[in-house]
Amino acid sequence: MLISSHVVSVDAKGRVSIPARFREYLSATYGDQLVLLDMDSCIFAYPLEEWRRRFSEKFRDLPTYREEVRRYLRRMYGRAMQCELDKQGRVLLPGRIREAAGIQKEAVIVGLENKFEIWSRERWEQQADGQPGEAQEAAEQGLIELEF
Repeated sequence: MLISSHVVSVDAKGRVSIPARFREYLSATYGDQLVLLDMDSCIFAYPLEEWRRRFSEKFRDLPTYREEVRRYLRRMYGRAMQCELDKQGRVLLPGRIREAAGIQKEAVIVGLENKFEIWSRERWEQQADGQPGEAQEAAEQGLIELEF
């Protein structure tokens, strides 16, 4: 499972090193192919198999005769990029995606169970603290179930 957060450097070519535990999990569970998508002020990184399960299979059934569906599909597929981890466990973040996420010298990689996000360190620190009562609000909206 992909959990925790890690601060990593971005090299001169725009590559980041994926944490060892993440690489081990990805390799054992999914392989080295990823799909990167710039969304929500960061980069979403899905193992290719997860991308297919979550999106591709569901997108096939959408009514493409509707303009709003076509716009959505263009946005999702047009912003996504397929890549793979290199032999050193790094992934290249193409310039367009890096710029959209505001990533320059440092990034934060955040595990979200079966995918991960890549944030600029500055944006991560701005939003990571959250707001007082955020978990309680999410529970009240039925998004999470709090049990301690």
